[in-house]
Amino acid sequence: MSSEYSNDLKCKEIEPVYYSENNRVEWRLPPNKLYTNTMSVMNLAITKSAGDSVLNKLVGVYGSIDRIALMDGNVELQSLVRANEWLGIKQQLHSNRYNENLGGNYVGNRKAVRIGLRDVTQDQVPLTGAAEDAAVKRAGGNGRKIIEGGERDGMGALGTSNNATFKGQLDVSEALNFLQSIPYVDTSIFKNLKLVIEFNVSMTNVIGTVQNTGVLAQQRPYLVVEEIVAPDILAGSLGKTPPAISYNVIESDVFTVPAFSTANGNLPTNAVKNPVQDLTFHVSSFNNKKVNRILMATRCFTAGMAQEGTGDVAYGVYNSHAMLRQKNQVRLNGRNIFARNGVERDMQRLALMADVWGGSAGIAPFYSGLAPKANAGNPRQDILDQGNEVIGTQDYFGCTLAGAKVEDLQIDYGRTGTANDDGAAQTTASKYNADLSLHIFAEVKKAVVFGKGGQYNVVYQ
Repeated sequence: MSSEYSNDLKCKEIEPVYYSENNRVEWRLPPNKLYTNTMSVMNLAITKSAGDSVLNKLVGVYGSIDRIALMDGNVELQSLVRANEWLGIKQQLHSNRYNENLGGNYVGNRKAVRIGLRDVTQDQVPLTGAAEDAAVKRAGGNGRKIIEGGERDGMGALGTSNNATFKGQLDVSEALNFLQSIPYVDTSIFKNLKLVIEFNVSMTNVIGTVQNTGVLAQQRPYLVVEEIVAPDILAGSLGKTPPAISYNVIESDVFTVPAFSTANGNLPTNAVKNPVQDLTFHVSSFNNKKVNRILMATRCFTAGMAQEGTGDVAYGVYNSHAMLRQKNQVRLNGRNIFARNGVERDMQRLALMADVWGGSAGIAPFYSGLAPKANAGNPRQDILDQGNEVIGTQDYFGCTLAGAKVEDLQIDYGRTGTANDDGAAQTTASKYNADLSLHIFAEVKKAVVFGKGGQYNVVYQ
């Protein structure tokens, strides 16, 4: 193709052949056509019948996407379950520049971070959208300035109609790596190609505030594709059997960490302030598969954590909380991945995430580590107070298995409870003592292997 603006491509909108509000949408690509690997789902939008609300500030419009799949008839080429969770993680892993310039407009989230200066003698927080009050700004005094981070202004607002609500879009390859592994999509080989999205439209998945009045409705999206129409390219590529296609799919597993509680006999008290919890989980979902990178999110659903506005909740159900003295060890086929007790410090965990998943994993100050609720008594505590909503709320554990075939995979998880001086009720309510859900995502190797006559098999490598 000679140019992006040439006549070699035709941009086409494809309407769904099936659409059920808040449930499912399906598109089918016409056979015997050649498309680029660029596919975008447009008009991703949710309306709310009453009450002012905004989208979750991490996942935005992706919060309602439960599963997305690319299929050829009944053959699954790739699917992604817990799609809203993984797409939220992808926003965290994107560069800050992407989130500032593109991500917020595509997704309707508030993931980018802006850095500015603040006079420590006044409490105004910069870059949050609030106008600066010159009357209370103390430019004199000791004149000390501190560097402070603020999140991107604004989130996608939910309206009562399609015209009034935020509308986003999804690059399908963000969810389905199969599309990144092929130069083009040939529907003379994949003759019954279809894209399916299943929705789970709930307040906790979608809304970024505690304002829960009204009813949510997923709007009808459409698919945009690029059809290749250049005669020379069609003559050389359409219907030609390609070599084997190798790609990574994201698969997942979930485990539960029980709470520190009276019922479990380990509730922290003044006598035993810091009980220790050490657990081992056998991960069988990836057995007999080759696995590259893994990532673990620590979900906490204790009261008040589900949605923003009732405390240190930040990204709601998409939070990944650091725990006190958290420890992680991975045992692959009988051998430990890490020396001694594994990864025991917050900064070890952050450095490992940056090495394995990219340097953007901890771009925002205090996204990793613990979240102390400090009184505003000095500049450092003031920063902690102002930023407490996001401290320790995107703290992941990640590592790589380097494509090894899994026969037995075990994950050790440890944490320490902590007693609250205000009594058992506050100790029980603390997220550091709550029951947890460990969501483990892994890159698993798959391939499409072609035979004679255009036949093919989808196999695990």
